[in-house]
Amino acid sequence: MVSDAPFALLFPGQGTEAVGMSTGWDGHPDWREVVATAETRSGFDLEAWMREGPESELRAPRQAPYAVVAHSVGLFRAHRAAGMPLPRVATGHSLGFYSAVVAAGVVSLEAVLELVDAVEDASAQAFGPGTHGMAFVIGLSERELREALEGQPDLALSNLNGRAQFTVSGPRPALETLLEAVQGRALKCGLLPVQHPLHGPHMVPLVPSLARRLAAWKPRDPEFPLLSHATGALLTTGAACWDEALVSVALPVCWVPVASAVRAQVEAAFECGHGAQLANLTRWAERTLAVKSLQDPAALAAWGAAG
Repeated sequence: MVSDAPFALLFPGQGTEAVGMSTGWDGHPDWREVVATAETRSGFDLEAWMREGPESELRAPRQAPYAVVAHSVGLFRAHRAAGMPLPRVATGHSLGFYSAVVAAGVVSLEAVLELVDAVEDASAQAFGPGTHGMAFVIGLSERELREALEGQPDLALSNLNGRAQFTVSGPRPALETLLEAVQGRALKCGLLPVQHPLHGPHMVPLVPSLARRLAAWKPRDPEFPLLSHATGALLTTGAACWDEALVSVALPVCWVPVASAVRAQVEAAFECGHGAQLANLTRWAERTLAVKSLQDPAALAAWGAAG
């Protein structure tokens, strides 16, 4: 699995949390230290939920982001302690970009957990419970989906995950109307388990309050460059990386240009998180980019052998 060739790191987002994700990691000191930090800040029993559930607690809107970020950052630090070199470049999908800025040393874990809380607090105040959300549509072309959206001005195309994999954000009734319109043509579609219209214009008015709340955290230049998850642009300064994190909830995720930008830098990437969310997305977006996983603790020994 390990070679001397430069590689990229890809950090997955929400939806990758699952009971059993901590298997093999709960005895690793670097992983446990990160999770303990997140538990101390939140009061959540993250390690127990990751190990044995209940799934309803692990996947609750307030808890899931903590679990995803803590697990990914814990994996990164455990692999680094085992001898993994720094990547040539890194990025994250949606919430995964928060994990990337911590891994790159731009801000602390505590800073992005405060950002997670700020997004949730501002969203809860702006949108009533059950009034907004996101839907996924698989199997339609972008043109076909945009045509379906022409009669839905309150909806926004929020994630372009592949050439036929998308999410849409907006008011819940409009999302349900859209799903009724496309379900006969789409391969698969449905509502996502989120309560806010992320990665779309509905979130734009919230950005100033997020910036004010996070103003005390001063970014440092990254130890390795990051890529914008909206454009694939290279981010080389702490200010650019942190600004991207602060506005990311209002920026669409466009994984096709991101995957192309990664491929322009390297021939291989590692997914630093649970599951295969980004391996699957990248396979459809950039077929020539190989994506392997860092989830298996057995991979730690390979870094030492390579060194």
